[in-house]
Amino acid sequence: MNSEYEDGLNALRERDYKKSKEIFLILLGKKPESVNSHLGLSFSLFELGNITDAEKHLNACLSFFESQHKLSEAYVSVRELFKMKPGMVKYTFDLLRIYLKLKFMKSFAEVLLETMDNREILEEVLKDNIRLLVPFIKDKDIKSILSFRAKVAEDEKLNPFENLELANLLFEIGSTDEAKTEFYKSARAFLNRDLKDKAQALYVKIKEMYPEDNGLELLKKEIDGYGTEKKPIDLNERRKKLEEVLSSLRNENEARVRYSVAVVYKEYARFEEAKEELYKALSQPKSPEKTKAYVLLSQIYIDEKDNRKAIEILENVIEKDELSGSELVPLEYKLGTIYERIGKLPEALHIYEIAMDKDSDYLDLVEKIRQVRELIEKQKVVVPEEAVEELIALDEMKGNELIEEKVEKEAKKKTELRERILYI
Repeated sequence: MNSEYEDGLNALRERDYKKSKEIFLILLGKKPESVNSHLGLSFSLFELGNITDAEKHLNACLSFFESQHKLSEAYVSVRELFKMKPGMVKYTFDLLRIYLKLKFMKSFAEVLLETMDNREILEEVLKDNIRLLVPFIKDKDIKSILSFRAKVAEDEKLNPFENLELANLLFEIGSTDEAKTEFYKSARAFLNRDLKDKAQALYVKIKEMYPEDNGLELLKKEIDGYGTEKKPIDLNERRKKLEEVLSSLRNENEARVRYSVAVVYKEYARFEEAKEELYKALSQPKSPEKTKAYVLLSQIYIDEKDNRKAIEILENVIEKDELSGSELVPLEYKLGTIYERIGKLPEALHIYEIAMDKDSDYLDLVEKIRQVRELIEKQKVVVPEEAVEELIALDEMKGNELIEEKVEKEAKKKTELRERILYI
């Protein structure tokens, strides 16, 4: 890791946000594409009250992380944007899109239901934004609930033949993404003019050119269902249907994702956010990531100078029946390192030996036990019997000398007093 970048992280940990801001700005001056520096700078700016610039850098982070499929980092970015401006429709639907990519269907549905209840958002705005999410939905039941046909009023203005020529031209000059958008528009415009065969032929062409595109399934469904559609279901009915299936939805691999997100938050010293994610991970069924979550949670409390809480967390889970055997070794090892660091060597040795009995090959357990035993031995001071007797004799001699010294002082005081009386 770059030493300057590490300095920036240390400044964040020390809550010296002016210093961290300066460091990350210098790093971005050298390497503008450093997305980690953008994220560090955004946290610094936020804490300094510069919301506008923090928002700008978080948006850059979201775009980059999402394009690189770094979904834990993308989630951190969009979550911070959502917290910063919870009423902004764009950030709400950005968060919903990331939930879909993470396969967090339960969280997706919960947030979407809350958003659909927001009377301040126009129905057409909701529909337009939901349409943009549909290609990312893998669950067929949810997709059918949320699929809206494109607005006819807009498509009726479009000449599909002319637009198809534009799409072909864009494709020929290498603008494949722009061409794809126009191909889809043309296909739907054919449908709106009752030219289903033209739309079908164009669908086949789009599939050949963009075989993996997310929008193909929805377009095919629109073409296949053309002419057989019933009265469109309004937004309230769709909301009710979504609410009905909410209890059956799950967040896939939630413990693993929450742990990964917590790691990102911890790196930037966002301890409260990290703990929030870890406690959510710990509410999930047993998994390797859940064990890691306990270890990371204890480390966060150590970073917050709360050794007592770190020890309490590890001891509680070790004593419970939730984990057993080798699953406990990482926790016992962590607990041993805490005891060792705070100077409780006998306790450290005891817990290390317990872990050793379960997995002698875990990390450097053997070396840890050897080192702690040596430290304990060095702390023991063995005094020979002859030396003990000599010390006792010296103490007695010293005691007698102190008595004699006190007697002499008292005699001297009496003599001085008598001489004063005689003088008077």
